[in-house]
Amino acid sequence: MLTFYSQERWNNWINQVKESKFKIDPNAEGLGREGIVFLDMEEDVILALCKITGKLQLGTITKEEAANSIQSMKEIVLAKVEPMDEDKDIMIESVQSALVGAFAAAECFVAGDYDPKQKVEDLVMEAAKAEEAGDMDKAFELMGKAGALILAGKKFDSDKVYEKIPSESFVAEGVDGLDTIAAVLAGGIDYTDEPDEEEE
Repeated sequence: MLTFYSQERWNNWINQVKESKFKIDPNAEGLGREGIVFLDMEEDVILALCKITGKLQLGTITKEEAANSIQSMKEIVLAKVEPMDEDKDIMIESVQSALVGAFAAAECFVAGDYDPKQKVEDLVMEAAKAEEAGDMDKAFELMGKAGALILAGKKFDSDKVYEKIPSESFVAEGVDGLDTIAAVLAGGIDYTDEPDEEEE
């Protein structure tokens, strides 16, 4: 099977986090220089996911290959990470929470389980309502469909939804993941290179 993302690649990110001097600063805007590693590791996973869905669109891999690749990535990236210190552990959990939504998006996309006529922002707002009502399964499903639309090429303006959803919520973390998907796709992806079987 093609390998789009290896255990070694994830371990490299975890080691970078261990070596960083990151501390949460409640007064700072953003994560600061030491916190960039968390953004980079999230983006790296999402880039691999976008390669899988892109190659599926191009017809260079099958639906089954795409689904299997996503599953093996999930097992690597969402596995429990050995505790480091409180601040780093919080950030790793936050990255994994955002990536849960990205994986759901890729799975929805591969399965074709979304309506191309829907708007991303509408689905996110519906997901926020579902979360507020305590229906996490519904919130998760809707965020997956929203992400699948972005992977299919729909535009997403997160500013339109951020102010309307609770900042400390599953949906807000999911929106971070959707934003990263949109940014990675906008940056362009090279589909000609081979998946990283030998990389790292």
